[in-house]
Amino acid sequence: MNRIPSLASDALFLFAALALIAAAGSPWQASADLPAYSGSAPLKVATVVITGFKFEPATVTVHAGDVVKWKNDDITAHAVTADGKAGPTFDSGAIRTGADWLYLAQHKGTYDYICAHHPDMRGTLIVQ
Repeated sequence: MNRIPSLASDALFLFAALALIAAAGSPWQASADLPAYSGSAPLKVATVVITGFKFEPATVTVHAGDVVKWKNDDITAHAVTADGKAGPTFDSGAIRTGADWLYLAQHKGTYDYICAHHPDMRGTLIVQ
């Protein structure tokens, strides 16, 4: 039986798929500091790659309002955890191999962070 899908069934499928994706969580939901973005200008994104049990670059400088993306290209899960001594804390939770975690840098300051799973892994986020 050949059937031409209706617009309503396609929309229902799309809605269900989006609901499943939302239920699984997205990197934007990983941090409580990430408000909905409603601007028309593209967000500036600085990327820190996690590889070889290191954050590369170890120090990243951004402006308030920029996004920092940690991309885990390592062989195991890692985390990005700031201690909160210099301001608000952030904690990615486990970032599995191949996954990213995004953080909206809203408050100026210098934030030292570690991998909660491997405390010898250290990095610094500078927000200007």
